[in-house]
Amino acid sequence: MRLMREIRCFATDGNATCQNSWAGSSERDAVAPFWVLRAVIDGPVAPQTGYLCDIKEIDAVLRTEVLPQLVAEKSAELGLAALASRLVGAASTAAAQLPSPTKLLSLELSLSPYTKLAISTGALQMIELTHAYEFSAAHRLSCKDLSDEENRRIFGKCSNPNGHGHNYVLEVTVTGPLDEATGTVTDLGHLDRIVRELVVEPFDHKHLNVELAEFATLNPTVENIALVVWNRLVDALDRCRLAKVRVWETPKTYAEYSGSG
Repeated sequence: MRLMREIRCFATDGNATCQNSWAGSSERDAVAPFWVLRAVIDGPVAPQTGYLCDIKEIDAVLRTEVLPQLVAEKSAELGLAALASRLVGAASTAAAQLPSPTKLLSLELSLSPYTKLAISTGALQMIELTHAYEFSAAHRLSCKDLSDEENRRIFGKCSNPNGHGHNYVLEVTVTGPLDEATGTVTDLGHLDRIVRELVVEPFDHKHLNVELAEFATLNPTVENIALVVWNRLVDALDRCRLAKVRVWETPKTYAEYSGSG
């Protein structure tokens, strides 16, 4: 069984007594970046309590042992390299401090709605960096070998002959060891340039069926969009490895692809 628990804090507030409310809390009369720290743990469910682990115990470890390694004065001014390095140490601490027999699977630090760092305890020198992008596009779902009636039956209003639009959110996750010289997985500016050149600019404000070569024969479902994005990016990243792409079609639906292997 797996269990995820998150705590929320301001980047300059390592106060272990803070309440885990939705907006967090701070005794400081200041505005700082708002971070979310998520731990995923694994273990057996206790027959008596039905708990994998009491979440109060998880909160205590994260707030008293882990957060002090991440949040401190001037934490808000740190770059990705320094935060990635701190996350490695924080994951080791969390793995050692969580109550037995639970095991830490991953630790993720969300720096904003658009940028996340994550580490798996099975590979403590491998960091995942996730960055989000947005594009708006139109598409029509239909199969050319089906009749209009059959397409309407399968795809409903999504088979409107003139198409329809979505505001897509694309999350690109790359992984790799921390570079000894830079302390980063990859330069975020480098990643941005590739994703914008190969995906965002070609897709944004386009009719996918008409203007993207891949969808001349491929039905532009969110699943196929994720596949096309993966294929465009997988061989273009020379400073890190593409781990997965996630395409949100609506706030309720996403497709994720991490290769066929």
